[in-house]
Amino acid sequence: MAQKPRITLGSPPDPRNRAMIDGLVEVEGYEIEYVSKYSPGEFHYRFVQGEYDVAEMSTATFLRTRERGQPFIALPVFFQRGPRQRNIFYCEGKLKNPSDLKGKKIGCFRYGATAVSWARGFMLDECGIKTTDVSWFVSGREVFIGDSLPVKVERIDPPAPFGQEKAVLAEMVSRGDLGAALVPGDSGYIGLFGGGSVPGQMGRFPGVKPLFADTEEIVAWAKRSGIYPIIHIMALKQETVERFPDLPAKLIAAFRAANKLAPKYLTPEAAAGYAREREVLGYDPYAYVLGETEKRTMRALNRYQIEQGLMKRELPLESLFVHEAFA
Repeated sequence: MAQKPRITLGSPPDPRNRAMIDGLVEVEGYEIEYVSKYSPGEFHYRFVQGEYDVAEMSTATFLRTRERGQPFIALPVFFQRGPRQRNIFYCEGKLKNPSDLKGKKIGCFRYGATAVSWARGFMLDECGIKTTDVSWFVSGREVFIGDSLPVKVERIDPPAPFGQEKAVLAEMVSRGDLGAALVPGDSGYIGLFGGGSVPGQMGRFPGVKPLFADTEEIVAWAKRSGIYPIIHIMALKQETVERFPDLPAKLIAAFRAANKLAPKYLTPEAAAGYAREREVLGYDPYAYVLGETEKRTMRALNRYQIEQGLMKRELPLESLFVHEAFA
């Protein structure tokens, strides 16, 4: 019997991929070597450096690498989604209005991170705060930025290790050194309804709270805008697709099958939260299809990154996803 081709796949364990990692779902015709020991940020960094055939990747970083002609292509598979308003933290009593942030210094864990790009986009569209209206402070290591930035960015040298960037920002917000901080956060239904671990982590320092926390306003924004942020996306090396042209379709089928088994790995609270998320939105944001919401969302992130100096042009969706995504 011929040996199956071995494909390396880098992704942290998640209820939506655990059935694949545990061997309950296979990728037909392939042996998958799973690597799951790093933080999401480090996985993104390692994939951009050339590790793994397939990996979970920051969506904003993916768009930038495609603009620069790097040989990656995406699957319509999104583990991490959800609004990022709750990722914007400030110190209670030091702002009267979000517009007061103009002229101040805002911190973030990576200037080019997807959560940060979404939060800046929200502040642009809903608060009228342009990226160039403030200065920027970065506590962590960038994964990939292809262009020179149009804003002043102050950085820590050496940067905080992956996964340890938030505490630096929380302390600075509490002291008043930063007007606000944009951090990675809890995704999915927690982004809509609140809760999760990030408010507690940021709240270890006095007065640090989410700047936007009204659930009804956040849900109304998602419905009004027709945008539901995609934070992480599954990407492949183009050379792997060229070597194994049947792999994308088989990966999509496997991820969809694993997603159906996700309830096996969810707590009752999480299962109820995702059910409520689907009910409020009126669709399943984890169906792994490139529908109108997903297309609108990808175009919005592209637009935001242009405003933020991270990209220069809009990319056609057909250049971003495997052709099976449009079937």
